[in-house]
Amino acid sequence: MVGDSTQNNLFSFYCGVVIKKLRKEKGISGFNLSKQINISQQQMSRYEIGVNRLSIDTLFSILTVLDVSFEQLLRLLMTEIRNSDSNDALILKNKISLLDSIYFY
Repeated sequence: MVGDSTQNNLFSFYCGVVIKKLRKEKGISGFNLSKQINISQQQMSRYEIGVNRLSIDTLFSILTVLDVSFEQLLRLLMTEIRNSDSNDALILKNKISLLDSIYFY
């Protein structure tokens, strides 16, 4: 179950989960990623655990460093949410099912 502090930030929470996975897969520490996008390590950690919401600018900076497209992030994000056993993800799962027919160009 998602903690109380992230219940209103569900999208950011799952973005953080995906970003952390991508970062680890690429062998980049949270400290190094935070330095490359010019934020504190504590702020990076807050993004990864979903306590703070990601701005679109910060998200694009992170994706640039990780060499991941926005489309790739969305696909991974939707997969992460669909695979979640959390009841809190139900709202996002329902919203995603509405987006299944939308394609990004």
